Amino acid sequence: MPRLRGPTITLPEGENAWPLLNAHLFGGNHIGGHNVVPRAEVLPVDWAAIYGRAAPLHLEIGYNRGKFLVALAERMPAANVIGIEIRRRYCWRLANMLGPDPEAPRNLRFVWADARATSRVLFGPDSLAGVYINFPDPWWKKRHAKRRLVNVGFAHELAEMLAPGGRIWVKSDVPAIADEFAEAFAEVPALSAPTPFEQGTLPPTHREMSCMAQGLPIVRYHVDRR
Repeated sequence: MPRLRGPTITLPEGENAWPLLNAHLFGGNHIGGHNVVPRAEVLPVDWAAIYGRAAPLHLEIGYNRGKFLVALAERMPAANVIGIEIRRRYCWRLANMLGPDPEAPRNLRFVWADARATSRVLFGPDSLAGVYINFPDPWWKKRHAKRRLVNVGFAHELAEMLAPGGRIWVKSDVPAIADEFAEAFAEVPALSAPTPFEQGTLPPTHREMSCMAQGLPIVRYHVDRR
């Protein structure tokens, strides 16, 4: 996969547009970000039709540069893999990188949107085999704390979207944020206690590789739907 750099942050069109689902979900690949609402005629979303097959669906929330997302799709060819990212530049850039690449994994799609606002609409109950939350923004300032990804309400929503036996994977270089997520998950009876996992169990992210190179501690755990 090429490095994500260069003048590729343009609207994906033609053969470059297939990985990005905004045209299908919202009416155009130029429509996305905060406060977008899927078109009524595409709901409930038929994921089997989008991927051309029925397969376990795995979601990464906030895929950033997409290194982990692409590697996950390559590592799990029998799964359908989707990412949701709020920043347009990462979505358009990744689409333009993967779109014309004949070796890009075809079991991969992504959406430019706010995961907290759209997940419950896009994914029905028991629909996700796995959810991946990698190095989420800690939003340190007090006035920004409400922007943090996981709170008790969203933890309940994630549990409802998980299929029985489904799993939420968390990686963070900020122990306080990892603990905050674990506390939110602990409020959901359907979720198990956190179980640590080793580096190498999942593909690395760009941030993870940087942290490891600097010798910074990384928290890794998963919780399961009972």
